[in-house]
Amino acid sequence: MSERSVRLLAPEGTEIGLTLASVGERAIAYVLDVLLSQLVLIVFVVIGAIAAVVTTSEHVVALIVLGAFVIRHGYFLFFETRFQGSTPGKRLLRLRVVSRDGAQLGLDAIVARNVMRDLEVMLPLVLLVAPEAAIGRAPAWLAYPAVAWLLVVALLPVISRERTRAGDLVAGTVVVRVPRTELLRDEARGTKATRLRFTREQLAVYGEHELETLAQLLRSAEAGKADDDDLRVVATTIARRIGFEGNEPQRTPAVFLRAFYRDQRAELERNLVLGKRIADKHERTKPTTPRQP
Repeated sequence: MSERSVRLLAPEGTEIGLTLASVGERAIAYVLDVLLSQLVLIVFVVIGAIAAVVTTSEHVVALIVLGAFVIRHGYFLFFETRFQGSTPGKRLLRLRVVSRDGAQLGLDAIVARNVMRDLEVMLPLVLLVAPEAAIGRAPAWLAYPAVAWLLVVALLPVISRERTRAGDLVAGTVVVRVPRTELLRDEARGTKATRLRFTREQLAVYGEHELETLAQLLRSAEAGKADDDDLRVVATTIARRIGFEGNEPQRTPAVFLRAFYRDQRAELERNLVLGKRIADKHERTKPTTPRQP
């Protein structure tokens, strides 16, 4: 199945492109999470059973049932809330849930997408294994549409363009691959620009607004609307602001700016996937003592 991408629009107009997780990757991650949650559940039940035998308390059984319910439904809620859309299964496959509008993933979205899981997974499974339990004695005119609806819901990740399941549609989320930091594209293209690298401290100065402004400048330079002097002024300003001590901003401003654009964009993409959005430099913290890359 070919790779598909999604464009998340930042508040200042900067588009961040991310690769959508494939159906196979999502299925494997889900199976791994189910296996891990079941392992936790088995350990909990065994410990509870031992406690019930030792204490001979009738309340232990009720606690076991309550605990099993919490583990089954709280596993995904806990990890996706605590680790911004990433469960152990997703982490192994480098996947993450992100908000479709590019905002930080909220608790309401996490709850919504997980509440829908029973409708998407459990009911279709019950329909396949024990159809009488799902349909009962319902007349055919009612049973067939219900079955068709459940199948459509279960197949949404396959038939939808962005591979979203019903929970994603309700929550406004998508599942993407976590991008690697070695990212070269758009205005960062070029072999010379790949030689420069910037530290996290140096990239912690600017945000999405400044990135879009820099992209517009680089496009103007490619179109012949900005010369080397214009690029040199911007390059030296950025270098002074981030504490860069090399002579590249003066000697090769275009190379310096493309390299900075590349690393800045990769850093913003990484933060976006982690649920952190930096609109502009005013939301950034001042860099600590920067190191020469």
